[in-house]
Amino acid sequence: MKHIAIGLMVAMVLAACGDGETADSLDLPTDGSNTSTTTSATTSTTTLAPETPTTSAPFEVIFTGADGVESTITDTSRIISLNGDITEIIAALGLADQLVAVDVTTTFPPETGALPRVGFGQQLAPEGVLAFEPTLVIGDTQIAPSESIEQLRSAGIPVVIIDVHTTLEGVETKIQQIAEVLGASEQGVQLSAQVRAEIAAAQELIPPEAEAPRAIYLYVRGPQQIFVFGGGMVTNALIAGAGAVDAAAETGVFGAVPLTPEALVAAQPDVILAPTAGVEALGGVEALADLPGVSETPAGAAGNFLVYEDGFFLNFGPRTGQALNQLVSDLYSEE
Repeated sequence: MKHIAIGLMVAMVLAACGDGETADSLDLPTDGSNTSTTTSATTSTTTLAPETPTTSAPFEVIFTGADGVESTITDTSRIISLNGDITEIIAALGLADQLVAVDVTTTFPPETGALPRVGFGQQLAPEGVLAFEPTLVIGDTQIAPSESIEQLRSAGIPVVIIDVHTTLEGVETKIQQIAEVLGASEQGVQLSAQVRAEIAAAQELIPPEAEAPRAIYLYVRGPQQIFVFGGGMVTNALIAGAGAVDAAAETGVFGAVPLTPEALVAAQPDVILAPTAGVEALGGVEALADLPGVSETPAGAAGNFLVYEDGFFLNFGPRTGQALNQLVSDLYSEE
């Protein structure tokens, strides 16, 4: 791969790392260098379950969350989602009309755009949630502070906490858990099977004889906020799932750590991945290429940058197979 490939996706936003910014498409650099420019335009759609579940009374689900708390759910008519990926799953199960509010990390699917926001789930203010009189609140283990969660529970509202899943297999588990909570287990099985099939289809596109490229994901939010994502992150699962080597994880990076030129040079990536919103905030792909250390990597020398809309790439949910398909296509594309 000797090109700059820009994945232009329908607006979504980061959930796994808790950022609520949205992004549009990027302007590609035209510096006259010998790097060819390829624009990869993809329209992403929510994967929908074949049938809309019914949750009519009597309805009761008892679910033990990742925090060990047992919740009894008897009414899903007024749901608040505290994570963008959870919102996507709820909508894909056919229950978007039961959402009354979401947190700022939700910008997909489009039908959730008009919903009120309750702020940022990792800085949860219970008053903003209580104002919508929810019958169910769903979030993951990143939701904080715990005192806010307890205040909601003390008010009689079931608050279900789901694990943060960072493996491709975990996507299915998350879908099925949320479906169970919503009384839509059958639809959850169907949706997770569909996503599994999309993941498998994407991996079938990996050329069997191709040398595994070394890839690194830079989480950029502007010149002063640049992190390297390594092991234990959803990007690690996507890179490995695409048949590539996670250059950061291979050099011992786990989680998200601040970027240093030395770490980038040591990783020697063939391709650098980054989020659309962050690259725009940085000043475009040219600014990304000018970061200290980038020019000393094979990716920087060849101009190999893959830029994807944040939530499309980082939300592990109904679109994960589509994101993996796009990554595989871009990693192994011809000049």
